[in-house]
Amino acid sequence: MSAGVHISLEHAAVRFGPAEALREFTGAFAPGTVSALIGGDGAGKSTLLRGLAGRVPLHATRAEGLPVDQRRVGYQPADAGVWRNLSVAENVEFVSRTYGATGAEATEHTRRLLERAGLGGVTDRVAGKLSGGMRQKLGVVLATLHRPSLVLLDEPTTGVDPISRAELWTLIAATAADGATVVFATTYLDEAERASKLFLLSGGTLIAAGTPEAVVTQTPGRIWQAPASHQSARLALETRQAWRRGDTVYAWDPSADAAAPPGFRSAPDDLENTSIALLAADAPTTLAATGSGSAPAKLRARGTAAAPRHRLVEGSDIRRSYGAFAALSGVSLHVSPGEVVGLLGGNGAGKTTLMRILLGLEVPSAGSAKLFGARPELETRRRIGYVAQGLGLYAALSAVENLEFAAAVNGAPVVPASRRFAERFGKAPISALPLGAQRILAYLAAAGHAPELLVLDEPTSGMDALARARLWRELRTQADTGAGILVTTHYMQEAAQCDRLVILTAGTVTAAGTVEEITKKHTSLTVESAHWERAFTLLRAADFPVLLDGRTLRVPGVSRSDVAAALDRLTEPVHITAAEATLDEAMLLDAVGARPPGTGESRAQTPS
Repeated sequence: MSAGVHISLEHAAVRFGPAEALREFTGAFAPGTVSALIGGDGAGKSTLLRGLAGRVPLHATRAEGLPVDQRRVGYQPADAGVWRNLSVAENVEFVSRTYGATGAEATEHTRRLLERAGLGGVTDRVAGKLSGGMRQKLGVVLATLHRPSLVLLDEPTTGVDPISRAELWTLIAATAADGATVVFATTYLDEAERASKLFLLSGGTLIAAGTPEAVVTQTPGRIWQAPASHQSARLALETRQAWRRGDTVYAWDPSADAAAPPGFRSAPDDLENTSIALLAADAPTTLAATGSGSAPAKLRARGTAAAPRHRLVEGSDIRRSYGAFAALSGVSLHVSPGEVVGLLGGNGAGKTTLMRILLGLEVPSAGSAKLFGARPELETRRRIGYVAQGLGLYAALSAVENLEFAAAVNGAPVVPASRRFAERFGKAPISALPLGAQRILAYLAAAGHAPELLVLDEPTSGMDALARARLWRELRTQADTGAGILVTTHYMQEAAQCDRLVILTAGTVTAAGTVEEITKKHTSLTVESAHWERAFTLLRAADFPVLLDGRTLRVPGVSRSDVAAALDRLTEPVHITAAEATLDEAMLLDAVGARPPGTGESRAQTPS
């Protein structure tokens, strides 16, 4: 078992020349806990982790527990921290020898880590050939195989599919259960809610800190909500401090004494909304639209392109094989005008192949794909706005130049509001801008010619809550004016904003419908114990899927009697209650149920 370290900082700062990347940070990290650093690109998360790791000078009025002996630190950088030209086994051997983690006990510990990460059967594979999720899991294994006292993980789950994220979170929780002090950075608030404590950063400054429940109590002003169909909600979206999530519009007033706007009521506690309000209060800008044009103009532009009586995109029983490998096996999907459809699935599930076929960039082996009621062709593709995960911007051009280039290609002028947004960044090359700004500009470039269909691949990856709210406000405006939107995402709270979801597993649709329709088929159990780490260890030994949620455990798809039997050795009281499965838990259970024969069995079953 690891002996964790207590770290306490007061007014900590990290400077790079005249620039202050972290300022006035105060916080503490304890053994046996998981702390989350949240915020978007440039928030200061990586800088703080590097300071804790001793990789950059960290200045503080008080710093207890630092520096930590480097042999007791496990650090995973944002690029996964693996050697891509070495095999999984060679990566493990190199790190084991570096830290002296040899001998029978260390070898067995490493074997268990690899098995739990799903890497036990691919140890001879070159790391560069692993999927993104597998590479991240290998990075966590490398950071923890020598049983460090302090584990620092820089966005280990960003861009990783929900199933791999669940597996990663289990590895992280197991490290804390072993006694280590764990600090990780993330942009996913649903993930941060599982941590014991979180720290919200923006521009190098700490905005809020505490347990997730405590941070919600720090919401500045008041947040109100109303159905998106209500006239007052539509009017609120024209103001500078409102946003939309799914079918609900939220309005923020910085005054704590403010009265509810007509048609609105008080919004329930919510970390996402709290983060938006905290960042908006701290930022010099507000939630004002980033510039997709007025609704009437959009309606006129789309009205001349195609009658909305048919589906914008439709795939029917699509199959795609590469030799003996079946990438897609009878997948059907459609997007109609005015709706937002989310495409979810693990790495290698077939999402990219499906999108390429729907866009006419690849031909299916069987089945059919239609764009605007016809076979995909160059002319129909001109009626689409596409944002790839790599953004598709030109790094050496400025923000305005990128918009002008995209407008020229699409034969449309730059939307004035979009130009004003881009002009904020001057002549700096787009590569020098924050990731959130780059993603919004990529969207503006794709949406400037009023496309009837928007296809977006991970549009908000790496963004903070405020930037996400701005972009989704724009997307919902597009949908309200008749555009169809197909979006892939690994962020479950973002998936919940979609009207419908289609979930792929190994090239097959394993679930489809609204979030409620997908999750209501499954149940999860919550386990509360005075010593969560003991309960976690016993449940993992029983090979159950177990997730840490603060100091509560969640066990999806397992019967109450089996959980109780696994915890029978605990001497302290244990409370087991049934709860509705979350979307990522439902995806995990659906994926397990979709495994073809011979790929292994799961202990998961329908809870009683």
